[in-house]
Amino acid sequence: MKRKLGLLVLVALLLVGCSSYERVQIPPKVSVGGSNTVAVLFLDNFTDDYAIPHELEQQIIRNLSAYYRVISPEEAEWALVRLGLLRGQSPNRDEAIRLGQMLGVDALVMGEVSAYYAPITQMQPYMAKEREEKGVKGYEWGIDQNTRVMVTLNGRVMDTRSGNVIHRLRAEGESSTTTKKTIGWYRVGDRPGFWDTPAPHKNDISYVRESAVRQAASQFTQDLMPTYKWVKVE
Repeated sequence: MKRKLGLLVLVALLLVGCSSYERVQIPPKVSVGGSNTVAVLFLDNFTDDYAIPHELEQQIIRNLSAYYRVISPEEAEWALVRLGLLRGQSPNRDEAIRLGQMLGVDALVMGEVSAYYAPITQMQPYMAKEREEKGVKGYEWGIDQNTRVMVTLNGRVMDTRSGNVIHRLRAEGESSTTTKKTIGWYRVGDRPGFWDTPAPHKNDISYVRESAVRQAASQFTQDLMPTYKWVKVE
């Protein structure tokens, strides 16, 4: 009973303490200004994977949409075509100002996907667990596979009033996972042969890749987004 009462008193004190604080928004380190409206232009691709730039574009749009008004990719494409710019082609200073006027945005987000790797490494088979079968001692053998995805984004943000680059960052996303698979039971002294070992698979690439893309996009947009802190209310 005394212990419960002590916990209730502690909770009450914590609630009283928290009631004198409020959560305050801190502006982004990189200020876009104006109406906080941005356009994400197509990313140029220097990899062999044609889908990865689109995935990064979409993730950057999702991140920025939490704070900015982000125009649709279709609107951005329309303006680029009118200016005679190809997909992935970065605008110069005058073109950036013109794009800002055409689209009604304060900043343009652009860049290049310079690297994408998805190596799959299969480890050597190992004895996972000792087990008897019909009185014969043996081991369950297993094998591990590591799937790693790495992506690199060189991103920039141009101010459409001055045409200057106000944010530039090389962002890297990396994620990996290791999966285990049972090969089978073998008596003591035996081990799996070459034909018993399962072939490497690509089943894990999708969600590992998604995690790496999120990491790269978050790293690039971090200074463009507000932060929050608790301050004491007098």
